[in-house]
Amino acid sequence: MSRIQQISDFRPAVRRRIHEDIAEQLRDAILDGRFAAGSKLPPERELAVEFQVNRTSIRDAIKVLEGLNLVRVRQGDGATVQPIVDGSFDLIPAMIFHRRRIDLRTIAELLEVVRPLLLEMARLALVRANREQIDKLHALSVLMAGERPDHQPHSATAQEALLLLSDMTGNRVWQMLARRLRILLGSEALLKMRERIPVDFSRLSALLNDSVEHHLAGRADQALGSMRKAVELVSERYAGPERGRRRVKASGGSRK
Repeated sequence: MSRIQQISDFRPAVRRRIHEDIAEQLRDAILDGRFAAGSKLPPERELAVEFQVNRTSIRDAIKVLEGLNLVRVRQGDGATVQPIVDGSFDLIPAMIFHRRRIDLRTIAELLEVVRPLLLEMARLALVRANREQIDKLHALSVLMAGERPDHQPHSATAQEALLLLSDMTGNRVWQMLARRLRILLGSEALLKMRERIPVDFSRLSALLNDSVEHHLAGRADQALGSMRKAVELVSERYAGPERGRRRVKASGGSRK
């Protein structure tokens, strides 16, 4: 048995997008701790033998890892594994949905950061919105409660509402963050999470509609209160009752 197999037990790379498949396997090995921070990946020639590919594919895979800040490559010194906390935000989906399991701890950590950001964005949105934008938010809340004519899922409507709220702030940084968050929400990890723990979009629709009505009536505190409940509804559903202290199988049955 080779040294690499003793550490990682890789499988031969698939023939479709070979270097991406290799990068995913190496990424998972790093996330699992099989290659610890500060250690070096095996030499290209050993990895090429292990994955049954040429060294160009290995080199391209390592470039992907380098782009994720998972490794640092120096000429003549190989690829050194970096701490996970130094990695790119693009790692978060892989951390959430890892080895066909959903990591609720990562979900909880993500929500701990995202929840207050969303609440502040919503507050600014309600303060700065014009009537046309409020009307659009109301239309999206109605659409979320019913069936979309284009047959898109309710989650797509919620993402549109997220982008609209960011636009309502008039702040380009909020707009950029919201669009980045939409990419995360569309990742395989979060799609699996929604299948596992679905969101009550009818309730979310009602809360958004309440926020709009309070805003139009000049009740700023109540409008923000309803928006806060909407954010917390989604957050608590994703976080789960045990606040991420367990890992659940993506294929398992729903737990209430």
